[in-house]
Amino acid sequence: MSLVKKHVLGFSSNGGKLFALIDEQGTLRIWDTETNALKQEFTPNLQLSAHCTALTWVTIGAPRPKKSRKSQPQQTSTDDDKLYLALGTVKGTVALYSVAEGKIERILDNESHDGPVTSIAYDNDGHLYTVGADCRALVWSLTEERCTGEWPVGPEKPLNIAYSPNSRTLAVASRQIKIFDVDKKELVETCTGHSGEINAINRFQCNNNEYVITTAKMERVISFWKIDRKGRNKASVCTLLMEDVAHSLACEVRDDGQLRVASVTRNGNIHIYLLNADSLSAEKYIKPKVSLQIASDGADTVEPIYAVAAHFVHDAQRSHEILFGYGNRRQLQFERYTPNYAEKLNVIVRTDPKKLYTKKQRSEQSTEAALKAQTPVVRPNEVEYNSALPKSKKKIKNEVPMEARLQNLTIQATKLPDGKLQSQSKTQLLMQALHSQNQTMLHAVLGTNDENTIQLTLDRLPLEYISPLVNELSVLLQGKAAKVICALRWLQILATTHTSVMMSEDKEELRDKLGVCLGIAEQRLHCITEALQVSGRVNLIINQMKRNTDNHLNENNVLVVDEDPADENSTQLAENNWSDLEEPDNTNYALDDDDKMEADDDIAADEEDLIMTQNSSDEDEDAETTDTDASAG
Repeated sequence: MSLVKKHVLGFSSNGGKLFALIDEQGTLRIWDTETNALKQEFTPNLQLSAHCTALTWVTIGAPRPKKSRKSQPQQTSTDDDKLYLALGTVKGTVALYSVAEGKIERILDNESHDGPVTSIAYDNDGHLYTVGADCRALVWSLTEERCTGEWPVGPEKPLNIAYSPNSRTLAVASRQIKIFDVDKKELVETCTGHSGEINAINRFQCNNNEYVITTAKMERVISFWKIDRKGRNKASVCTLLMEDVAHSLACEVRDDGQLRVASVTRNGNIHIYLLNADSLSAEKYIKPKVSLQIASDGADTVEPIYAVAAHFVHDAQRSHEILFGYGNRRQLQFERYTPNYAEKLNVIVRTDPKKLYTKKQRSEQSTEAALKAQTPVVRPNEVEYNSALPKSKKKIKNEVPMEARLQNLTIQATKLPDGKLQSQSKTQLLMQALHSQNQTMLHAVLGTNDENTIQLTLDRLPLEYISPLVNELSVLLQGKAAKVICALRWLQILATTHTSVMMSEDKEELRDKLGVCLGIAEQRLHCITEALQVSGRVNLIINQMKRNTDNHLNENNVLVVDEDPADENSTQLAENNWSDLEEPDNTNYALDDDDKMEADDDIAADEEDLIMTQNSSDEDEDAETTDTDASAG
């Protein structure tokens, strides 16, 4: 397995009954090591909005006995204890995942790291310690649910930490190991010796002495460091050799003082070391006592199976056993095994978990198919008993005429008790469309506007198709107006038809299903005022355009005037009475009888004045002629 990405995993504190692992996508998986079953799978949602980068097991609820100075095995949890997983995230926050409820129960976010959490540790006394990419160490109180302290641990980026309860120190590992006093928050000791970044750390205690064991990238050794608060740049007190780089460490101190150390290497092997905790020496390198290698069976060539993690079983009856998991991060199998220390290499032949998982899936599918098979209904009155004697094929004749065959092939619509046609139901088409996710077929079925057809289809729809139908209707609600109308009609009839089924579901699941519909409805309600204003203006313009199109007076651009005959005669008489001296006028007037008499008198007076004027002018001319003649004479 590659060591490019950090391995985030760990066995539970109740004897390793549970195993937790976070894969590269940030998904948390919890296995039951006794039944080899995947118990829970959790993907961070919007509540965390970040992947998990570190974990540690936390036990809360049971009273703890007083600590003794003598070395004791790890305490097992009681029935009253509640198991939690403390998860560090990419955003620098800490969350508590409840194993019993299968969800995030609390989030400690009053303070956070400026970057991802790289490692997390628990002190079995209600406090969590975290380090992050911002080169800080934070202390979290589970009872107060907040951060209670911090101090810098740089300048190197911390990668792993281990808490020692007796000395109340925190070992922070990057390239070197720094020992900090958690009460005074100061550096008390440094240990150097690794040339690469430390990728695994663990601790143990023996005879009032506390040790930290580490392994680094690109190094095939395990180093022991004694914590005594003395000196700087201390060297390791013991070194163990491995055949490859390790990514997981486990250790145990037994009652007789024997120390057992297990490392899981990159090539999938498990090395087990047996040491005397009182006589650790740095003079020589120690090789593994036994190595465990897992191989697959049933193949022409032997294929290795990678071990993922190992854990020593704290059980008096099975004290020599080791618990390990093998496979990949999606399919894991766990087994308790007693090593044979007489041989250097123990080869364990097992079936690949991938093949077991595939075989299990096939068996489940066959079981479901067998359960779905229906027993045919046999009616004794319609059973035809054939003779056991063989019949020749020549004598067998088909006595059914062609007319009867054609009648059997014709499809006739049958009526239901309420008078509705069974052929109107589109239940089968809807089921096939939801199952195959064929969008063309879905739009054809959901585009139905007949309420009777919709009601009949939903009445005959099985209950398992209700949830996919709600999802498709929520997608249609996001489309154009025609699709929205059809979706609303289907959703209304569905809610009235299957109300009890929808209300029987969990509130959170129902809220998730109808959340999209509610969001779309709220968004459209916000815009209803503006939409009504625009609709009203458009309707006014359309009505005005309709009124203009209905008026046919000006189709030919001609003005038509209707007049009566009596009006025509009066008009002609009035035209004849106009004086020739007056300029012609374009307007025609109609005069009454009195107006006519007055007009005639005016004309006569004008004629007399004209005659008198002409006479006077003639007299003047004669007088002028007489005067001229007299002057001439």
